[in-house]
Amino acid sequence: SPGAVKSAFNDCRNVKSFKNFNGRDGRRGSFCTTRLGGDWVLAESEQIAPSCTCEQVLDVYLDGRLQKKWSPDKVIDVKTTLHHHQQAKNNRNFESASYPYYRQDLVLHSQRVITSRTGIMRYSQRILVDKIGIGDYCAFVQLDPDQSSTTTTKKPFNTLSVYVGLQQQGKDVKIYAAGVFEVNRKVVPNLIVFDASGIAGNMAGKGTLWLSGHFHELKASAASVGGMLHGRARTVVDSFTHA
Repeated sequence: SPGAVKSAFNDCRNVKSFKNFNGRDGRRGSFCTTRLGGDWVLAESEQIAPSCTCEQVLDVYLDGRLQKKWSPDKVIDVKTTLHHHQQAKNNRNFESASYPYYRQDLVLHSQRVITSRTGIMRYSQRILVDKIGIGDYCAFVQLDPDQSSTTTTKKPFNTLSVYVGLQQQGKDVKIYAAGVFEVNRKVVPNLIVFDASGIAGNMAGKGTLWLSGHFHELKASAASVGGMLHGRARTVVDSFTHA
């Protein structure tokens, strides 16, 4: 469960390290970034997506167009495709098993590093999705080893493992994300202080808080439309009442 995963990191960071965040672009929630030593970083975030289901959050999370919309300064393009991976059940050559996964091919804007730039960065990640219980989900994200030939040398991180947990809480969905990254020092040198706004922490740090922002936007739009329809209905009623 998301709670169990979050508790597993209590030995390396204090729960009070989470900071509330409300961005000008609508991102909202809390985040925490912890340096684990060497080139390794732990980035976490928590948020509430209002008036939706876990399935709807998952669809939005996998939508590359929305990722580009919410991070135009970092993302050039994201393409999500469904694939099936063949894996042998054991070493006795029994019938192989196939499991589905999503592949995201990302193209990121060039980032400035000291006095130079990284150039456009490309990499692919593999996303496995599991349904838990009746309506909860979790996703596990890693770099796709089968796409290493199309990956640029200056990508944000050398390795990554990201967990995303979705829990239905009434009409809302609670989202917890935790990512462990090995920072690519060709992009994030040692002399740069790394925090949650950095490239490598963007996946599970502040960057994912756009999910909450997206559903808050949808809720506000629905309320606005509902208010307009209610006002028009009231005008029609009043016109008949005073006729």
